[in-house]
Order: sequence, then structure tokens, then C-alpha cells
Amino acid sequence: MAAITTTNLTKRYSKFIAVNQVNLNVETGAIYGFIGLNGAGKTTTMRLLLNMLKPTDGKAILFGQDVRRAPAAFWNQVGYLIETPHAYPHLTVAENLDLYGQLRLIPKTIRQHRITDLMDRLELTPYRNVPVTNLSLGNNQKIGLIKALIHRPRVLLLDEPTNGLDPQGLAVVRQLLTHLAQDEGVTVLISSHILGEMEKMFTAIGILDHGTLLRQQTRADYLTAATQHVALTFADATTTAQARQLLTTKQIAVTTTATTQLQLSDTRDTAAKLQLLLSHHLLPLDWHQEVESMAQYFLNIIHQEVANPC
Repeated sequence: MAAITTTNLTKRYSKFIAVNQVNLNVETGAIYGFIGLNGAGKTTTMRLLLNMLKPTDGKAILFGQDVRRAPAAFWNQVGYLIETPHAYPHLTVAENLDLYGQLRLIPKTIRQHRITDLMDRLELTPYRNVPVTNLSLGNNQKIGLIKALIHRPRVLLLDEPTNGLDPQGLAVVRQLLTHLAQDEGVTVLISSHILGEMEKMFTAIGILDHGTLLRQQTRADYLTAATQHVALTFADATTTAQARQLLTTKQIAVTTTATTQLQLSDTRDTAAKLQLLLSHHLLPLDWHQEVESMAQYFLNIIHQEVANPC
């Protein structure tokens, strides 16, 4: 069953179309990477899904419920972090989270357990008694994420939740979201410009540009569509240059990607190419097949759209 669907979802501001007939389909338990350049319409789409904005046309559906007609109790299933999180600056982390849990009408024993658990998972426990005004941007983001999770929602809408996080913070957030999706069946719709992190956890992606959904794919479809190549690493620059010259003379497409690295754009007949190098005593230290990064894949899609508009 799809957790999130939209039908021709559209939002206009006078003559400006922020979201243009978007048809999303996000399966239950998915981590759906919603990616696009600044101003693509990602935040507006999320606000439409949360009924924070009224669509000009089309529908937004969560778990079969039209969000425009959803009763108040329905929103207990939804958690969200949209743009910058907010907290009372002179209250401590624990005080802010406890207050928010009270507003969510979560009983004291349960909310204290959940706050402790989520703070531990996000490595925020050392800051438990620190006033929020003294926290870094990354730790403020973690507070926002805990607020989105404290009531155990079935679906999470996260708009740039990794802003300001250091590498360790990125890792713990990724681990938490993966756990929620895989082990608890929580559906995650997440936008981020840190595509290297997105690449490690997404199960489906949607690419949005100027309000239009250009592509919507499962991870398997992405891996099939993304360009693949063979990466070769040699012992030194001289060997690398000799290998490149040999491959070029045999009309094999090759690119130098680093002082001791080459890239073959054609993944076919790799064994024969390695045998050719071996016959000239130019065998690489390492070779393996790679898929282009999500960032490069995304940019290629955007550039194709610019070059070939409908």
C-alpha cells in the first residue's frame, strides 16, 4: 500500500507555478529521497502534504486519507521537520523536549522513556541539561528530529534534516532513519542536498525541477539507469600514462581521473582489456565496476531537461 500519493498536485502563486501537476507514489516503509535544486518546489510540496498550504489543483493523500479532509486525530500519525526547527532558547534540551511531549499529550513515563531513547540514538544525551541557546546548528537539528519522532508517527516528512550535522551526526541520523523504515515500517520522505548521504539509505527517489517531477524511481531502477564504468588503479603515474596510451591506441575509451587512476566508460569485455594490460606488464593494482554517484546522476537528469525541454 502506498503511504503517500499525490494526483496532479499543483500550487500557483499568481503566474508563478511552484508545484506543477506532481504525482508522487511513496510505498509504506520506503525512504524516499526527494531531491532538487534550491527553489525546485520540495518544501512547498511537503507543506501541501501537511495541509499547511491549500493546493491550487490536485490532491494529496496520506494512507488513503485526503489531507484536506483529515480530522485532527489523523495527524498523530505524521511527524515532520520543515526547514529550521524551533525551540525555547533558554530552556534546556530536556526541558524543551518534555514540554513538547506534554503538548503532544504523551503520558509522563512514556515521554521520558522516548526522550531518553531518542537522545541516546542521536548522541544528544551529553547536552541534556544544556540550554538550547548554547547548542550548535547540528544539535538543534537533532532536537527538531526528536520532536518529529516523539509521538511514534507512521510517516515522516523531513525537509533538509541534516543541515549543520558533522559526519558522525550524519551517520547516526542515517542509522536511525534506516532502522525506522526497515524495522518499524515508518515511511520517510526526505529532502537533502547531501546526496552522498542520501545515496546510502534511499529505497526510491523523486527528482523535482521547477515544480515538475522529472523522474521517480526505485533504487533498483536507479542502479539500472545510472551510468556504470570500470575504475583502474595503478602503482604510479608512469604506469598509468603507459596504460592510458595502450588503451587509446586500441580505441578503448579511457579517462584519467587521478594521477594513478583511469576510468573505462564501457564495462563490456573488461576481462579482455585486463588481459591486454597484463600482456604489456601494466596490470592495475585494483579494478572494480562503479555506478555514477547520485549527485552526478541528478545533475545529468537536470541538464538533460534544460537541453531538451518538453
